[in-house]
Amino acid sequence: MPRSFVTQNEKYALKYDGDNVTAVLTAIKSTVMDPRYQAATSVITQHREAVRKVLEENDVPPGLHGIHYAYGLAIGSAMFSHSGPTLARVVTALKQRFVALGALPTICDTIAEALTGFKPYY
Repeated sequence: MPRSFVTQNEKYALKYDGDNVTAVLTAIKSTVMDPRYQAATSVITQHREAVRKVLEENDVPPGLHGIHYAYGLAIGSAMFSHSGPTLARVVTALKQRFVALGALPTICDTIAEALTGFKPYY
């Protein structure tokens, strides 16, 4: 039988009051939320450090670091949802986009190789 809006609203208010939600979130914080956060941020940190290493090894001027960090972040983001040939096409498109914005093509190739293991094909 369909419930009335009033009944649904009363049930929701009882089920999801602030104390219940706070208690549940507090209970799972150390066992679920913190490990998930650490796992997700460690990958992003590893990508950023790989880009930093490439920039330092190739003596990229400090004024160009930002665009290369953005390129590395975009590749890292694509790696969360793509792999194989699709990732290769996405990385190639990202390289073309960032080179058009002022990034150095050889540095973009090196960053892509450091993060994905292959260079863009254009």
